[in-house]
Amino acid sequence: MADTLSVVQDVLDNMVNFRRPPIGLNYVAYAVETHSNSAPDGEMKIATKSSNKDYLEHLLKNFSGPSKTADDQIELWERLLPLVHKAMSDLDDKLMETGQGENVRVVFDVDMGGYFYNRISRHAILFGATVDQAQINNGRCDREMQQMVSEIQAVFTAHGA
Repeated sequence: MADTLSVVQDVLDNMVNFRRPPIGLNYVAYAVETHSNSAPDGEMKIATKSSNKDYLEHLLKNFSGPSKTADDQIELWERLLPLVHKAMSDLDDKLMETGQGENVRVVFDVDMGGYFYNRISRHAILFGATVDQAQINNGRCDREMQQMVSEIQAVFTAHGA
């Protein structure tokens, strides 16, 4: 699994951290469901993540002034991730009643940017975020998420995970 996670990390970094110009998604996290005695239904834990903090700092200065840092914003997104997962799991219970299966992906288009939730497998998700509304409007973030989902699914298929 460690080798697979390092490949997933490369996929995330190549899309979010190393690309030039640094537009599109500002943050992405691959999270897996963990089970324990205290959380038998499973809790989402971030296994690996990537962000472009420099560009996010630049965007935040334009949107919220100097008071919010990239680390502050990332912390907010990381607190949001398990809440979105729980809400989607609860909604899946109702969606399953239709006979059409569980939710695979959701895009939340908010006033300043958006959030992306993609199910990779039964126990893993990819969560992405941006504060750049233009990158939501032009579809770039959606394309980036879909590319990463495809690449990550290919990694797991190749490694038999």
